[in-house]
Amino acid sequence: MTVATDTVSAPRQGHGRHWTVVIGAFIVMIGASILLSGLLIFTAPIISDLYYLKDAAGKVVLRTLASGARVPVEINGGQGAYLLYFSIMTFTIVIPLLFFAGQLLARFGARVMLVVGGVVMTIGLVIFARSTGNATFYLAAALLGLGYGLSMALIPPVLVNNWFVAKRGLVLGIVLAGTGVGGVIWAAIGPSLATSSVGRRGVLQIMAVSMAICTILPALFLIRNRPADVGLVPYGAAGTPVAGAAALGAVPGFTYAQARRSSNLWIACLGFLALGMVLSVTQVLSIIFRTAAYPNPVDKTTWTPGQVAFYSSLFMAWLICVVFWKPVLGMINDKIGLAAMLLVSASAMALAVVYLPSMVYGTPVILMYVAMLLMSSGISSALVAPPLVIGQAMGAREFAKIFSLAVAFLYAGNAIGAPIWGLLGTSGNTKVGLYLAPILLTLFVLASLVAARRGQAQYRRLAQAETRAQVTSREATTA
Repeated sequence: MTVATDTVSAPRQGHGRHWTVVIGAFIVMIGASILLSGLLIFTAPIISDLYYLKDAAGKVVLRTLASGARVPVEINGGQGAYLLYFSIMTFTIVIPLLFFAGQLLARFGARVMLVVGGVVMTIGLVIFARSTGNATFYLAAALLGLGYGLSMALIPPVLVNNWFVAKRGLVLGIVLAGTGVGGVIWAAIGPSLATSSVGRRGVLQIMAVSMAICTILPALFLIRNRPADVGLVPYGAAGTPVAGAAALGAVPGFTYAQARRSSNLWIACLGFLALGMVLSVTQVLSIIFRTAAYPNPVDKTTWTPGQVAFYSSLFMAWLICVVFWKPVLGMINDKIGLAAMLLVSASAMALAVVYLPSMVYGTPVILMYVAMLLMSSGISSALVAPPLVIGQAMGAREFAKIFSLAVAFLYAGNAIGAPIWGLLGTSGNTKVGLYLAPILLTLFVLASLVAARRGQAQYRRLAQAETRAQVTSREATTA
């Protein structure tokens, strides 16, 4: 297999512009938090408003189960029908990533794709805010997924890969920490605004405006597609293997066509699929949190303000730890290596999921917060690890196209895993899934390391051979 090369220009260094792009990408990821965590704030109130039967006084009608627990009477298909929006949104993220997002990004660039994706998601949020039934929620979800797949799922990691060689892991972690920062903001102000005169629909409309601001403005004023567009080279390019090749006019790595024929790419994709299936446990975390916060989590009439505050604090702890973990994992990657980063994040996640079945009302509170710290490590790895793995395994030659294909498997794992977790919960077998999750996390780590090491060794050998051939050719011409 031969490795194709692209001619690049490296006229000068200069790092201020690089960090401007980082700020722009960070703002984009704050916008991404609206889909990743912001919408979850409204799950309970939307279900209560539209999917629970109410009496003449506006109170939720309850029915008594054989166990004696009292649960709401559901209408309009119940909460299952509403939560289907998540699966629709996830699948519509996967479709563009698999089939055309990478190609469109390579053709039109990050700035155009951000604007297009931002407009589509803004329209989706407006529809979501005004939805009163399943059909409009599903339409909104499809638009949100399409816009996200065209832009936020792909562009921030690609920008970091284009603009940074040195400190790439740390910068990637900083950029992706924007989702945690945004999540904390929405978790802090969303519920209070939703219960004020602004209301749930008003907050969702504020999110729509925020989405437009977080995508369109950075694309216009802060972000540029590549350093060469403004006469620069990637940060830290001097003295690296990639820079050595670039100085001779080549960027090492596989083309998209070559990558698809490489077993290393599909090994990595298998690992991402396994990781996505484990991470979709977040869709049932609220059930686990309720078990930890309340002695009778099903009968909502027993909830006290203190228990609700504790329930919310577990979510806040999780989101805050995500902000912490992403740059830390990136730093571990830069200082110690990819293997160390994967082992730290996967081990922490494995410990957390194995502990979750023990996270019930009355157990030590400190252990619950430690579990959130460990859980957030694995959640953070879901965004930080894939671009670093693909960057090492496939090189920089056509990173955007290759990464688009590979990261689709992470979201596919989410889409597949979410209903599986729901099924396990319905059948009372959630514990079985939690105890098996470390096996899938181990598969993810092994697949990522194998793909990265084999792929990197292969394309570097071929790139070095081409570099030597170019030097020999130039010396012969000069002589």
